[in-house]
Amino acid sequence: MSVLGALGLLLIAATAWAGGPVQTLVLKEGQVFQVTLAANHTTGYKWMLAKMPDAKVVKLVNSEYVPAKPQAPDGKAPVGAGGQEVWAFQAVGPGRAMIVLNYARPWEKDKKPAKSRSLEVEVR
Repeated sequence: MSVLGALGLLLIAATAWAGGPVQTLVLKEGQVFQVTLAANHTTGYKWMLAKMPDAKVVKLVNSEYVPAKPQAPDGKAPVGAGGQEVWAFQAVGPGRAMIVLNYARPWEKDKKPAKSRSLEVEVR
């Protein structure tokens, strides 16, 4: 995320939004926001974009998996420990775009995702 810091852009966090009604995030052009979701890559599951959002409105800047902090005396995370996926997006231009992230195993293309989260972005 140091690249984002260097750009001096406003950072807004949309942390682990619940799977209820679709939330709307209202932004100004140039603003950067993060979506942080619990994940456990040791299970084969990962968060994936259902489809890329409208590039005229919002663009994906970065996504990364952050494993759980080590808690064992040897400095390693316990086997099977989860972590978080952090997705960074930037508001590009005026309009509305939908971001849909699915929690699934990439090789199980015919199965329904274990979880799905949607966020509407409105750029003014």
